Amino acid sequence: MIPDVLGYPADVAISLLNDKGFQIDVVITEPPRQKPEGLQRVVKVTRKSPQQLVLTVVCEETGKGGAHHGL
Repeated sequence: MIPDVLGYPADVAISLLNDKGFQIDVVITEPPRQKPEGLQRVVKVTRKSPQQLVLTVVCEETGKGGAHHGL
């Protein structure tokens, strides 16, 4: 069983999954017209084989709305 790491910071998710014996590949999605910045978070987990996973991560945009700004 794959631990639920959606929304986790990428480094934490990778460490947790490696500890469970999984091999991890990471795909970083890039925002349009920008270089990726900010904390990388897991948005998708895909199984390639029984012990190999692909994590799709996005970079949080700093300075945008959301919980950090009281929304």
